Amino acid sequence: MSGGDDSVVKYWDVAGESVVSDLYGHRDYARCGDCSPINGEIFVTGSYDHTVKLWDVRVDSKESVIEVNHGKPVEDVIFLPSGGMVATAGGNSLKIWDLIGGGKMVYSMESHNKTVTSICVGKVGKESGEEALQYRILSVALDGYMKVFDYAKMKVTHSMRFPAPLMSIGFSPDCMTRVIGSSNGIIFAGRRKGKEDVGESKSGNFWALGSVEEPQRRALRPTYFRYFHRSQGEKPNEGDHLIMRPKKVKLSEHDKLLKKFRHKEALVSVLSGKNPENVVAVMEEMVARRKLLKCVVNLDEEELGLLLGFLHKHSTMPRHSGLLMGLTKKVLEMRADDIRASDALKSHIRNLKRSVEEEIRIQHSLQEIQGIISPLLRIAGRR
Repeated sequence: MSGGDDSVVKYWDVAGESVVSDLYGHRDYARCGDCSPINGEIFVTGSYDHTVKLWDVRVDSKESVIEVNHGKPVEDVIFLPSGGMVATAGGNSLKIWDLIGGGKMVYSMESHNKTVTSICVGKVGKESGEEALQYRILSVALDGYMKVFDYAKMKVTHSMRFPAPLMSIGFSPDCMTRVIGSSNGIIFAGRRKGKEDVGESKSGNFWALGSVEEPQRRALRPTYFRYFHRSQGEKPNEGDHLIMRPKKVKLSEHDKLLKKFRHKEALVSVLSGKNPENVVAVMEEMVARRKLLKCVVNLDEEELGLLLGFLHKHSTMPRHSGLLMGLTKKVLEMRADDIRASDALKSHIRNLKRSVEEEIRIQHSLQEIQGIISPLLRIAGRR
């Protein structure tokens, strides 16, 4: 059996080097598959279209017998030893399906933080002896963790961290050695500890799988060395108190100058910008500090030109006229001599005059319209 990027599953006669049948049904890359341990003519395939299909080539129809939806692109699928259940991996979850029950999902394990890339089944114990034979599902993911899942008790019994994203995992036939392939090209091989290996000191060359029925990991405490080496990906426990660092507010240039009580520089800085709301806000703050008129007196000719240009554009705006018209009057009184001596400042004053005259003309027109409408409204009110 093979599957490819063309989404077609092919059933091959290896001896005859020919395709027995083409099986259609997937709508995206067919990425993985596994043959049933009960019958070699039954197999499952997984695809990036989120589906897992069970095929039986003994049936004349080329359609799948059972289809289940994993919910994410399927990276790996395997039969469990009984032949009646399959495990699928995709996204950050590992799911177990009951084929005998028509494809019902039995359990979903979501212990990984990133995409699960590969899974396999291994056995623990011996068929005859003190330890009963048990099976575990091993999964590896891009988060760098290998998880050992006891699907009889539906819980994760072991977890191991590796220094790189993990891409594949496999067992030796005797299930004593496991091999893991990582994204950086390094293969991690480990052997399961047996009774004869208890005295070995190089624990890095061995791997204990299920030797203790329910291994307990010590809770992290501030007195433990491991407590201070947790990564940023460590999830908080239920009773932990989270201290959130407030985001630092970035101040604008004029706000920084105001904090340093450099009022004139703050006024010039905000006048150089293009936001009238900021200019009015700075002026109101300086009025509250009783520094606005003092700053106006100390402005040089170029800075005074900036102020007069702003007053020309915005002093007649209804939102700001209450403050700006009064400021305009004070500027003309306090800096009259400077304005007479400069042609550039006189030009600003002429523009300001035209702006004020235009506003007065508009107000007269509005009053005339109001005089026309008021009698009509009174007549309409009587009716």
